Amino acid sequence: MKSLKKLFSDRKDKRRYMRTTLVFVLLFVSPLHFASVNAFEHQGQVSLWGVYNDNIDGQMGFRYIPEVTWSGSISDALTIDALLSLDIHTHTTFDSFKEVGDNFDVDLYRAWGRLSGDRYEVRLGLQRINFGPARILRSLKWFDQLDPRDPLNITDGVYALLGRYYFLNNSNIWIWGLYGNDDLKGLETFKTDGDRVEYGFRYEFPVPKGEMAFTYHNRRVDKHWWSRIQPDILMGGVENRYAIDGSFDIGIGLWFEAAFSELKKDSSHSLWTRHLTIGADYTFDIGPGVHILGEHYLRSTGSGIRELETDSRISAISVDFSTSVLDTITLIAYYDWQKDELYPNLSWQRTYDDWLINVTAFHNSCDTESVYSGTGIMCTILYNY
Repeated sequence: MKSLKKLFSDRKDKRRYMRTTLVFVLLFVSPLHFASVNAFEHQGQVSLWGVYNDNIDGQMGFRYIPEVTWSGSISDALTIDALLSLDIHTHTTFDSFKEVGDNFDVDLYRAWGRLSGDRYEVRLGLQRINFGPARILRSLKWFDQLDPRDPLNITDGVYALLGRYYFLNNSNIWIWGLYGNDDLKGLETFKTDGDRVEYGFRYEFPVPKGEMAFTYHNRRVDKHWWSRIQPDILMGGVENRYAIDGSFDIGIGLWFEAAFSELKKDSSHSLWTRHLTIGADYTFDIGPGVHILGEHYLRSTGSGIRELETDSRISAISVDFSTSVLDTITLIAYYDWQKDELYPNLSWQRTYDDWLINVTAFHNSCDTESVYSGTGIMCTILYNY
């Protein structure tokens, strides 16, 4: 009889093995069983969407994210809680509804347990980790795939142990370790070696008129993935990322994110990458208020920190305002300075207590794998319970 590790031998199956193990730990070995359970809740989100664009023609889909949470206390100063949610989804083209069954899938969406006190928390499991003040063109999109055009804010989580401590002077520190996340995350162009632990930290501290933060992350790149897309051999593979960001309120909102990464190819050669975002926003006193936000993003790469060449330069503007208590109009437009192309996305959204209806017309690049690629229109209906 094969052992579980033998059964889940390749990387994808190993992730499935990890998920199964994680759920087992959270549900059956969790300290929750030794705590006094105070609350148990079940909620969920159901969404239907249909899209037509010149990239994939017509497509429609269904997503259901059920979520259960429970919390308890171990002592007066120590609480514990956990969350488990699934991503049940399928999609099909307008021409062939038989694909509904073929594309049906169930994934773990979130599965974590948390221990917390007055000034700290420790969270273990499949969770969402994101930070940084930028809204659209995020240099600090390290662990998520959030898309500002998506009304559902869907993003994969990462398997991680995350600790946070909050100091008396309003500063705080995050420390994390990631394991088993071998898919591309955030802005990554090289996959991570899923058998190695990634680790890092983030320190946030207040400054006059705002706050700033310093962030560090270390990981090892998957050499097999590298060899498929790069001509040279990767002898090293360790990547160190450093970032500093800040946000300030001086009447208008201002922020920046600057990130550098060095990927060691061997003992004497490295690949450097720089990401820079600057942004500002302001709400004009016109009618119910018109919120305007602008960001500019640069990415440069090179063999040395003084030899970087810019390979991506994008600006974005977002304008949103309400036409009634229920209705909001949002325009998000991107301008790619390299391609000299403008990509507008115009949406109307009506929001009730439990329902949301969103219609977005868009014209975007066809280079990315997204329902928003190409030119088209998308309608999303969402129900929360």
